[in-house]
Amino acid sequence: MDMNMFLHYRIRSVLVYTFLSLFLPVVLGIPDNLIHSSGNVPGKITFHQMEGNYTYLRDSGDLATYVPTLVTFELFDPRHHLQSVAFTYTWGLGNGQVYEGPDPFVQCRYTTPGNYTFKLSIEANTTKQSGLYSIDLTVLDAIRSIELKGPLNYNVDQSSSLSFHVGGSPPVWICWRVLSDCHSSSPTSCNLIRIYKNLFNLTYTFTSVGAYCLEVNVTNDISNLQKSYNIYVQNSPVNHLIFILPSAALIVATLIFISVSVCCPLQESRLTCKTLEENTNDVSFTDVEMHGKDTTVSLKDNCLFSISTQKNEAQPLLDQQNTSYNT
Repeated sequence: MDMNMFLHYRIRSVLVYTFLSLFLPVVLGIPDNLIHSSGNVPGKITFHQMEGNYTYLRDSGDLATYVPTLVTFELFDPRHHLQSVAFTYTWGLGNGQVYEGPDPFVQCRYTTPGNYTFKLSIEANTTKQSGLYSIDLTVLDAIRSIELKGPLNYNVDQSSSLSFHVGGSPPVWICWRVLSDCHSSSPTSCNLIRIYKNLFNLTYTFTSVGAYCLEVNVTNDISNLQKSYNIYVQNSPVNHLIFILPSAALIVATLIFISVSVCCPLQESRLTCKTLEENTNDVSFTDVEMHGKDTTVSLKDNCLFSISTQKNEAQPLLDQQNTSYNT
């Protein structure tokens, strides 16, 4: 190969590499800020995470913790110039783990959330072709739980505070809505907020008594979880007191009225009898025939007195209404 052909080949290689470096991420759907490559081995790195029977393509640079991850390198060689070239792949996960081998794929798993720089170094075994890829990754905990911290019973027409704990890596989007009787006659939009921590406080006022459903949907960059809570709204104890207190006051007033009605006549009668007793001590009983014994006499105001012939004194025996003379 003469010098002109060599220069022509090098210029064409540089142009091809420049084109692939600039437009390959766009053509293959790779974000521009995800891959930084150098060298003359063009290709594409993809991340697949397998959970249960599902496989998720993580092409945004976000991965989930504790999920088996398959990282593959797809060589871009439309003219098959590199088909017979053997490469050695060195995978650096960014967490201190490094894998090396001839296969264009590696299986790994991240156990700690955080930001990592994933690197892939490619070296041809027989030529001087090489490639170096650097990818910024964000590893997050998937949304595993949504817990309502607090009771499921609330009072009507009172500002109620509901606290939630989200099991997953923030930041997260929370979309919530409250349905009366757990259904809606028309599509109801949710209230969307974004939080940067695992605790979420919601303030809501229930306007009627009955059953409600509170639906909460939590999403972060790698997962989604929805949960519904059955909530019962009851009358406030203050409303019961508003009904009970007037009734109790009425009952107490009635009892007081009855007590006053019964006790006042007896007290007046006792006072009258006491006055009569004082007066009878000065009364001459010449008109009453004494037989040498104590005599019981009924005077006015229906008071009974015992007349002692020895001491000439009168003592009240009984206060009662409508009593006739007893001798």
